[in-house]
Parts: sequence; structure tokens; C-alpha cells
Amino acid sequence: MRHRTIFTTAGACLALALALFALPHPAGATWPPTRAQAQAPPAVPFAGAVTFRVFATREGLVGGTTANGHVITPHDHFVSLPSPKALAAKDGHDKQVLITYNGRRAIAPVWDVGPWNIHDNYWDPPEQRETGKDLPRGWPAAEAQYFDKYMNGISDKGYQVKIPAGIDIADGTFWDDLGMTDADWVDVTFLWLSPGGDARFQPVPPSVLLQAEAIPTTPTQTYFPQSGHTLRDTFKRYWEANGGLAQFGFPLTEPYLETSADDGKTYLVQYFERARFELHPEHAGTPYEVELGFLGKTFHQPDPPTQAKPGARFFPETGHNLGGRFRAYWEAHGGLSVYGLPLTEEIQEVSPTDGKVYTVQYFERARFEYHPENQPPYDVLLGQLGRQLLTLRAAAR
Repeated sequence: MRHRTIFTTAGACLALALALFALPHPAGATWPPTRAQAQAPPAVPFAGAVTFRVFATREGLVGGTTANGHVITPHDHFVSLPSPKALAAKDGHDKQVLITYNGRRAIAPVWDVGPWNIHDNYWDPPEQRETGKDLPRGWPAAEAQYFDKYMNGISDKGYQVKIPAGIDIADGTFWDDLGMTDADWVDVTFLWLSPGGDARFQPVPPSVLLQAEAIPTTPTQTYFPQSGHTLRDTFKRYWEANGGLAQFGFPLTEPYLETSADDGKTYLVQYFERARFELHPEHAGTPYEVELGFLGKTFHQPDPPTQAKPGARFFPETGHNLGGRFRAYWEAHGGLSVYGLPLTEEIQEVSPTDGKVYTVQYFERARFEYHPENQPPYDVLLGQLGRQLLTLRAAAR
């Protein structure tokens, strides 16, 4: 049996309504849930993402009212987490999670509290947790109650914990977005705790992702059958003058208007595998008419400043060094005007493309990757941040 609590807001009080229903043994997960499954490393979608593996159950309860006053509809899209500290405003998206399951992703707002506990903000550091200050971050109290009889196996609502559920998922997100059929382990990224969420998850108009009609190549336009998209006019001139395919990759969208998360202004943009072009008509006739979007900063916020290193170029604006092959590439391919300032030192990072560990360095507009398996000049490549961002945005509704 699974216990669910729906919160209502009448009289500004929390009124509990208990719904009991049978939950079959999940076909998608080994039953019963095991500690080894809980401890499996989660799929972290981007650097700095606060992501944990938790057991997910389906909320259902169509017609009920959530903790923030939302009336649940068929195939609804939201989640429930076991603390009001994560609750979004009614029908709001100020608190959202990204859920990854079997290669599929979905973003959903937090509109309810539950399923077992109501004072367990397990996504926060232990010292900030209401329940489970002696538990590691990311380990829900329900898991400790289920696996270790923590609190005698009783939730903070007073129920015997039968399933280690740390998140409830509404039907539309559960069935339609993620393709789940039964309760199972999922990877949950807490977007309000992860850097760059606003820029990372703006929806992309579906029409600009559709393959464009093939057109003949002329001096002002080119069609790329490899990606099914076109390159025209000012963007084409910039692409060709600044490294073309090796530098930016193929276009992945048609041009469209997008509001910048950096300055709130609207620009004509086009996404490429390794960059986002932005048209700045206020700089028409200058080399700055087209600028690269801040994709590097979107994926990695600036690291704390460090000290200057011998033999490297030091940037006091950000407090970081640039040396070796990365410095040579940066200076040979446009430098500050193309890539911006360094945001990190050289760091080791797992590539989301092939799962291998590479030496990388983040800049405001790019990520440099060192590929020693390639001969120069291809031992330094730009990370496919444009493709990564579009893949993540596909989860946004």
C-alpha cells in the first residue's frame, strides 16, 4: 500500500486527506527496491547540476488539490517532493526539477508535498534539512526509513514506509513525457539549486527544429543536408569568416527570435553544434554585428579566482589563467571577441558526448576540450554546447 497526502490551502491551514491505494510490484525495476539501486551514480545532465537518484511513484489523484492549490487534471504535468521548501507558487514554475529516465527527460514544476514525508528537504545539505540531519545529502528519509528502519521505519506523517519513494510524478509527466509504466528509479536534477537553469531550459519553438526545405547554394545561402538546416546572409558571412564547420559545426536550427537570459533583450539567434549566433543590429557594419551567446557561462558558472601562474596569461577580470595548447588555440582563433574570458582553470570533466574524461576549460562563450588522440590543430576542439543545450531544452514544455 502507498500513502499519499494532499494539502489544501483553506483557511491557510494544512488539511490532510489520506488516499490509500494498492501499488503493484513495478515491472520496470527489480522488486523489491535495493540499496545498490539507490546508490547507483545518477546521470548528471550538466556540470554543477544537483542531481540524485531516487525512487519515483505515480501520483494520480485526478480531481484532488495539491499543496499549492492546483486542481489535478488528467495527464497533468507536475511533481511532488516531501517538503514545502521546494513548493512552487500555484501553477508556477519557480521551483522545477529535471527528471531523467531510460534516456528520456522531462521538466516539471513542484506543485505538491509528499509522498511519505512532509519535512524532508533531502536535496539540501544535511545541516539545512528538517528531517535527517544525520543523513547524507540526496538520501531521502523514506529510503533510510525503508532500508535502515530510520525513525523506526515511520515517516514524519506517522506511516510505516513500505516503498522508498522520494518523489511522486503526475500522470502526464510519468506516462507521456518519461514513458514510465510503473514505479522505478529516476535521476532528479533540482534546477533551482543548479546554475544556469533559466538560460538552459527556455522552450525552443518546434518549428525552428524541423528540417528546412533544401535550397541551392549561392553566395548568400547554403543548405546543409547533414543537419537539414540553412545558413544565410549575415550569419553565413560570420560563420565562413571565423572558422566555419571546424569552429562552429553544422546549424541545428533555423534563425528565430529569442529573449536573452543575460540581458533580457530579444535577438535573432541561430544554434550550431558548438555555438549560438546572435545578431546585434546596433553594431551593424562592425565585426560585432554577430556575437556568440554565452553558452560557456550557461553550462559553468565562474569558479573562484586563483593566482597567476608562471608562463600563463592571467585575466584579472575573472582571476583565471590561460596557457599551453588552450592559450595557443584561443589566440589563433579569435581570442576575447570570440570566446570571452576564461571562467575556470583547466579541469577534468566527463564528456556528455562519449562519457570519457577530458581536460577542459570553460570560457564565457565556449568550452575547450583537449583531445590528445588527435594531431594538432585538432587536439583542441570546442565542446558541442549548442547541441547539449538544445537537447536539454527539448525537456521543457
